[in-house]
Amino acid sequence: MRVAIVKPDHGVTGGFEIVVDQLVAGLRGRGHEVDLVLVDATVADVSHLPVAVDSAQLGLFREFFSHLTLINQFEALDVSGYEVVLCTQPGSYAVRHPRKVVLFYHHARSFYDLFGAIEGSQSTDVELHHLAAFIVRDVDGFYLTQTLPILAGSRRIKKRLADHNGLHDNVEVFNAGIDETFLDQTEPLAFEAPVCIGRHEFPKRTELFIHAMKHVGGLEGRVVGVGSQTDRLKGLDAWLHVQHMDGSGKGLPGCPINDDQLWREYASHMPIEELDAARETVRSRGWESTVRFLGRVSRDDLLREYRSALCVVCPAFDEDFGLTCIEAMACGKPVIACHDGGGYVELIEDGVDGFLVEATGLAIAAAIEALRDVELARAMGARGRAKAQAFTWDRAIAQVEQTLKAVGRR
Repeated sequence: MRVAIVKPDHGVTGGFEIVVDQLVAGLRGRGHEVDLVLVDATVADVSHLPVAVDSAQLGLFREFFSHLTLINQFEALDVSGYEVVLCTQPGSYAVRHPRKVVLFYHHARSFYDLFGAIEGSQSTDVELHHLAAFIVRDVDGFYLTQTLPILAGSRRIKKRLADHNGLHDNVEVFNAGIDETFLDQTEPLAFEAPVCIGRHEFPKRTELFIHAMKHVGGLEGRVVGVGSQTDRLKGLDAWLHVQHMDGSGKGLPGCPINDDQLWREYASHMPIEELDAARETVRSRGWESTVRFLGRVSRDDLLREYRSALCVVCPAFDEDFGLTCIEAMACGKPVIACHDGGGYVELIEDGVDGFLVEATGLAIAAAIEALRDVELARAMGARGRAKAQAFTWDRAIAQVEQTLKAVGRR
């Protein structure tokens, strides 16, 4: 078959880009002619609009118009020379072709499952948010129909499509594979420090891991990854450190730490002057942080971090799938995630191969403390490793190929 995989190009590399690269290589390896067709998604300029945009609302306007712009770009895309088209992120599903499949992961989540989380932020214009969500859902409904074959990246995503788009019978669950390097490890494991791996973006909630480490004595947490919030997270680490230096482990009197507010508000909206002041306090008093930021690391270094981790903490809110979780399990490490963690919840069996806890620093810290029993951590990690063996790319690509062939025969 001649296949086009269409995708918006956001100028980043991450979990989904790895999935797409694997699909391209895997389908080519099975004898198909595959092209990756990208549309530039980095253009989000609103200066051309005939109306003024309030600066306080610019963020929401930018995402709203970016989504509609992508819909327009993909609808105009000429893919008529291909037998079948595999659509990926929004709004690639707007591409015009009689035989297409949607591999559904990252929805325009601000207008769907993250709607309530964003609306709860004090900086959100609620009325505007409602209007934008109504328009986005109405437009998407024109393309996401009951007759369109959809591969949902997890059971959680399938449920979102049912809840928000009324799609049921045409949605099949698809689980991505992981790099065989993670599955084929034979080196001895160490159980040293808690590790949190992922992009530093809303709503990955790295803030909760940083807060948890203020309640864990004698261990240094490691944070792997970068993102638009990295610098603020470093400042927030210092701010939390200052709050906990009274020794109570519960924050200073008059300054209780609300974890929900911590990730919704503090990381994005705390005045930079306050974060800088906390950094200076930590520096001037010679305090050592309980968190080390490692930044972006190579794959070999990432494997070393997994292999030496006491556990891997995945605090994200309503995650699509949870590739980090499967990688950690493949490396024989227990995983800590939250009850509202979305895809993580369907991957982790609480108390068996990891812990599912409340979305608070204290709850995450308690789970980390339990795993300081290295034999418990090793046993949980072994059970997770057995589970991870099923997540191969051969299985995943075979499923996609079967779906594309079925559509191509129409």
